[in-house]
Amino acid sequence: MIRTTLATALILAGGLAYAQAQPQPQDGGADREARRAEMKAQAQARFAAADANGDGRLDRAEAQTLGERAAANFDRIDANADGLIDPQEIAKARHHARHRGGERAAFHRGLMQGMDDDGDGSISRVELGNKVPKLVQEFTAIDGNGDGELSPEEMRAHRGQRKGAHGSQAPE
Repeated sequence: MIRTTLATALILAGGLAYAQAQPQPQDGGADREARRAEMKAQAQARFAAADANGDGRLDRAEAQTLGERAAANFDRIDANADGLIDPQEIAKARHHARHRGGERAAFHRGLMQGMDDDGDGSISRVELGNKVPKLVQEFTAIDGNGDGELSPEEMRAHRGQRKGAHGSQAPE
């Protein structure tokens, strides 16, 4: 049970990019379950390979074998600060990260909807007005296609560029 929970958490944390890169099937139900089972098996294998001493927990050196992300976030994941990451700690960290990302996405959707006065899905200079001074200053840079409207895609692309330039998500 512990290994299953940890394996699932590791796959979700470490294998998300892999899963997103795979073609998405059109029939969701059965294929989704098959993907989950595959991801779970991969997580179990990754954990087993990383857990060199087989104690069901990962120390700092073992976590490094999982990749840079696990090593960089070791202290944050190790909630009880015992120097070991157990499956429950990984599950809690993954749960927190998943919900934090959802809140951020909901915030940005609400921001777009709140400024989109005509409901066309984009924000014009007139709709923006002076509501968000930073967006006013960067409007031309964000408006990638030059149509005078900021689409959700352009806003996401701009946030991604800022994130890459600063190494973390910049506050909006």
